[in-house]
Amino acid sequence: MSSRRVLGILAQVVALGAGGWFLLRTAAASWGTIALSDLRPAWLPIVVASVLTAATYLFLVFLWVVSLRWWQERFPYLEAARVWFVSNLARFIPGMVWHLLGVAAMAQARDLSPLAAAGGILLQQFVLVLTALVVAAAWAPALLSGWARAIPAESLLALTGLGVALLVLVLPRAMPLMGRAVARVLRRPVSWPALPPGEFTLYVLGLCVPWVAYGIAFWLFGRGLLGTQAPSFPLAVGGYVASYVVGLIVVFAPSGLVVREAAMVAALAPAIGGGAALVLAIATRVWLLMVELATALGVVLLHGVVHGRRPQGTSGAGRQ
Repeated sequence: MSSRRVLGILAQVVALGAGGWFLLRTAAASWGTIALSDLRPAWLPIVVASVLTAATYLFLVFLWVVSLRWWQERFPYLEAARVWFVSNLARFIPGMVWHLLGVAAMAQARDLSPLAAAGGILLQQFVLVLTALVVAAAWAPALLSGWARAIPAESLLALTGLGVALLVLVLPRAMPLMGRAVARVLRRPVSWPALPPGEFTLYVLGLCVPWVAYGIAFWLFGRGLLGTQAPSFPLAVGGYVASYVVGLIVVFAPSGLVVREAAMVAALAPAIGGGAALVLAIATRVWLLMVELATALGVVLLHGVVHGRRPQGTSGAGRQ
């Protein structure tokens, strides 16, 4: 086994171990306050949160399809959604490379450029991380104690808008680096397209929408699960996005497993208590997995129905 592989395994063990230790310590300290039998879920906000989250996943697929046009590629939306959801299961393997390779392989099998498909996914993930950092930084005051929690949500949204404006100005100049990153991952030369400034600005703004939607969905889910003990709206947005960023950055943890929950508990516990924060963090992981699997199943079934109705010998994929 190579030293690089050993270091990767050790990093994964450390990340998962540290997150698991923090969660266990929180559970031990808050055990007396965790009373699952007292939970009386309100299903309406949970259902609304689930629908909003599923719609956000589908919106991300739409933005990926739109971005493929910069590579002079066309991909039918339903086929793209199937590839997106199936390949996204590879995120449970540590590292981003397996997701990219899965997308590239499935795209090539459908007569789509694997470089364009992988490049579009990498571009989306890169911009998502940056927009998440902006949102997390702008809403960070909601995670602090005292006077900082009294900052109006309108002010936090204004800070978010300022950060996004800076991203729109800076990102186009950083795009050549993305081409070199894709070439390194795929181990072959990549011709990175020139991104139209106006379209790219709308693309960046579009990738801010998921974080707002996720924050609203998490707030609704918390209200449905914990009632009045749930985090406030600013705290829910700030805590959720910040914990998600931690999970994205710690690539050694598959899908941010344990690490994201530990970050969420750390962010929410000072306001709502360790027990409630721990229950909400674990429940959120299970809930999001169920929503994603349900959405993926719906896409796969719809894809099968639509393709099953087409005359034999035709295909819905490929270049248009």
